[in-house]
Amino acid sequence: MLRKWIILITALIATGYSCNRGSKGDKTLLPNVTGAAGEVVVVLPKALHTDSIGVFYKNSLTSDVPFLPQSEPLFDLIMIPPEAFTDIFKSHRNIIFNEVQKGTGEVKMSLKKDVWAAPQTIVYITGPSNKEIYNYLRRESKTIVTIFEQAERDRVVQNAIKYEEKALKQGLEKSLMVSLTIPKGYRLNFNRDSLVWISFETPQLSQGLILYTFPYTSKNTFTLDYLIEKRDRFVKNIGGPTDGSYMMTSKVIKPELTEMMYKGRYYGVMKGLWDVHNHPMGGPFVSHITIDEDRQRVVVAEAYVYAPASKKRNYLRQVEALLYTLEIVNP
Repeated sequence: MLRKWIILITALIATGYSCNRGSKGDKTLLPNVTGAAGEVVVVLPKALHTDSIGVFYKNSLTSDVPFLPQSEPLFDLIMIPPEAFTDIFKSHRNIIFNEVQKGTGEVKMSLKKDVWAAPQTIVYITGPSNKEIYNYLRRESKTIVTIFEQAERDRVVQNAIKYEEKALKQGLEKSLMVSLTIPKGYRLNFNRDSLVWISFETPQLSQGLILYTFPYTSKNTFTLDYLIEKRDRFVKNIGGPTDGSYMMTSKVIKPELTEMMYKGRYYGVMKGLWDVHNHPMGGPFVSHITIDEDRQRVVVAEAYVYAPASKKRNYLRQVEALLYTLEIVNP
């Protein structure tokens, strides 16, 4: 019996299988997904790569990420015909299949997780004709983008949970009465006066988290100008590399404020660019703003990136994903 177990374990290792985490965080023997972060494989007949459906995917999946200093696509698109979908692609992280099925009454979209690898997201689009599939895709373009944005975000969160820096979470719970999952490698820069600044630093990159709270006294809290004014008041405490320099909201492009419901809680989501007063630094930021009703205060959790020599899409997605783990600690 012991010899059989040794043979089984050896076989699993030899084939590249291990106890990985699936899309729901549970253990799986599927291999890890392949492909770079932000890649999407679209399986589509070659004749449609430059027509209707193919053009749709190029326009929707590779449109510019808003509020980045330079042009970067939402996703990196890999388009292949069905006959080219061999084993090498089966383990890819994000896949879209498109198939005409004669006799079907309407176009349907189904979502499957962890079919050949984990954590994997696959979307199947089936319909009676390419024309009807195209019309359906145009109506559901935001849904498709959201599916893969969430898939990328969930992978980051899973990794953060696996390699969590628990001391940082405990510090936030004690000082701000909020919980946030933060992976190892991040460090606490300061924690004072309802303001916490945490960051991951390398010589080429800074990924930061800024959390602050202030009393909820006005129904005008969720207006853009009010939130910018509050932001600048807090981030001014984050000094730059030279005397008299500090973080501020960029005035080159005005931030955008949208609404979001997540896990039953209302959030304002502010996206924009930040600068440093009296120093040539800057980058993108995303803020999640919500109300702590029990304490009658506003809670803001912000992610930002500074990577002057690099593309920023994936770096921002990584740190922004952590904002979705925000929870208010019960009194």
